Amino acid sequence: MINLLEGVRVVETASFVMGPIAGRILADWGAEVIKIEPAVVDSMNPSTADGDRIRGTGIARGVVNGDPCCYEFVNGNKKSVAINTMTPEGRKIQQKLCASADIVISHLRPGDAKKLGIDYDTLSKLHPGIIVASTSGYGHAGADANRGGFDAVAYASRSGMAQDCTADGTPFIPFFGYGDVPSGTYFALAILAAYIKKLRTGEGEEVTSSLYGCAIWTAGVPIMTAPYGDPYPTPREGVFPTSKMYRCADGKYIFLMGLIWENTIVDLCKIMDLPKDAPKRWPNFFAASANTKEITALLEEQFALHDRDYWVEKLSSTRIPFDVVASFKDVQKDPQAWDAGFLKKASDEFSEGYDTGIPMPPAQFRNAGTPEVKIVRAGENTREELKKIGYTDEQIDKLRAKKLASEGDQFKSDRFNIAKPGTVYNQLYTAMGMFKNDK
Repeated sequence: MINLLEGVRVVETASFVMGPIAGRILADWGAEVIKIEPAVVDSMNPSTADGDRIRGTGIARGVVNGDPCCYEFVNGNKKSVAINTMTPEGRKIQQKLCASADIVISHLRPGDAKKLGIDYDTLSKLHPGIIVASTSGYGHAGADANRGGFDAVAYASRSGMAQDCTADGTPFIPFFGYGDVPSGTYFALAILAAYIKKLRTGEGEEVTSSLYGCAIWTAGVPIMTAPYGDPYPTPREGVFPTSKMYRCADGKYIFLMGLIWENTIVDLCKIMDLPKDAPKRWPNFFAASANTKEITALLEEQFALHDRDYWVEKLSSTRIPFDVVASFKDVQKDPQAWDAGFLKKASDEFSEGYDTGIPMPPAQFRNAGTPEVKIVRAGENTREELKKIGYTDEQIDKLRAKKLASEGDQFKSDRFNIAKPGTVYNQLYTAMGMFKNDK
């Protein structure tokens, strides 16, 4: 495992994706990240039974074999403490855990955090120098500060992305985590900046970040250029001829980014049947731009003559930046993604039998170590972490008896396997007529 943040203790009281993605990055880079999840109970109700509800999110995405793929991605390499924070005793445990941390990550509104006693003002009195980081939909000031927000609305919709990044301007439905993942990544950066300051001065910090603010940052270029008439959605015919996609004979696409026109046109003439005087007819970027329509038509004709594999081989011999236009399913089968360490399989017993690659944080380090990915059952670390903050085994047993805390052995790893007769979700979905056991 990577040792960059070895010795840093993080307590995460966030669910869903944005805050937990920040925790995942810190965990992958060596921090001890303790995730607080709801206590596991023996229930047929998916909303209350399974720890963090994101453990079962795969069901909503058509994953019926029980692979905890969404949880693995968002919460890999974390510890899990499962307690019932809806009770006074559970809230007291949560506060003690938070006060034991160097960094606290939450997704609570300021008023709610204060009621629970895990806001910055309260925790900094218990632990001077603590960093308390919280996420929101729309920021902590302004008329919409108290609105809840998921990334589909606060990030994709409010920022213009959902409408202005489609071919005809019809809003698209964002994929799961569309804005949460980049926002959580920015959030981790802010947390680490505060931690560096703490190392230098001993001073703690309150860090806040929002989905809407992260979306404006991500879409910074179009948000600044659109008022000047820059059209969005960007029309294909208005784009430089060698900086767009082309359809090949097999219906698959290649995307060119040949912006150094003088090199690009010479190289294209070597692998395509283009006019021999093309480099002289269109000698520079401005001449090519003025004749985009004519050049685009010539390239469309050429790409349509052969399948994509042919053009990949030909373009690989040139100086032109290009790539295939892939699908999400293609990425799991891409050797480059695996060889470069961008995807890894989980190395824990809980994930045994699942071959889906888990995306890794997009940075690598030469000397810090090699990352792995492990996940745990809900509450697997409850006992060890509560003992660290002063609870005895007897007290923990009482909490468990009162269903205020749970441990990993109470979580059935096949609970989300709809395809397996007898599991909770198989029974639920079969009873509702949503799943047939003979399929």
